Amino acid sequence: MLTNDPYSLRTLEYITCLGFLAAFSLFWRYLNAEPAPRRVAARIAQAADWFHVPEQVYFHPGHAWARVDGPGVMAVGIDDFAQRLVGPLVGVVLPPTGGTLAAGQQAWAIRADGKAVDVLAPVSGIVVQVNEQVIANPEVVNDDPYGRGWLLKVKVPRTASAVKGLTSGAAARQWIEGVTQHLVQNLTPELGHVYQDGGLPVQGFARAIDEERWDEIARSFLLS
Repeated sequence: MLTNDPYSLRTLEYITCLGFLAAFSLFWRYLNAEPAPRRVAARIAQAADWFHVPEQVYFHPGHAWARVDGPGVMAVGIDDFAQRLVGPLVGVVLPPTGGTLAAGQQAWAIRADGKAVDVLAPVSGIVVQVNEQVIANPEVVNDDPYGRGWLLKVKVPRTASAVKGLTSGAAARQWIEGVTQHLVQNLTPELGHVYQDGGLPVQGFARAIDEERWDEIARSFLLS
């Protein structure tokens, strides 16, 4: 029912104005605020770009890698995620030449900050060569994990069969995206402490997350 009461009309105008301002404010926030799922997806995509995933390299879920290095021989090492996770290495504990590796079993250990973390073998075989350079200077692994930082060369009788349980190429990139999704979604807000000024994770970001229990965090990612 309409009324000519000036006070009622003024009140109605006031309420209408407030409603318009509230609706405009919400609409403006909608236009200028990035939806949370989109922010998370963008952050995951950025995080996935942190870690180098080269072609012609096969990856184990425990962040070891293997690459064909000749007929019946594969080079193995730790991936870029693992070396960034643990940080500057002070030592590597490698099996001797002639030692046996079993895929998915403890193969070697990497040492940092007075602690050691085991790494699982990506393939089964006999060790035919140990990289003496990384024993003398472990930080080579941090500098070049897929090149000069290889750890062992392993005689693998059937390389085609050995890599069936591993991932490479586009599948490997999808896998590392899944790993970083876990990192982003489950370690926030601690993840904010692992960035350098350039946006890349600090070397040893497990320690940036928890200085006392970083080795437990590392083992959880390395499945050891």
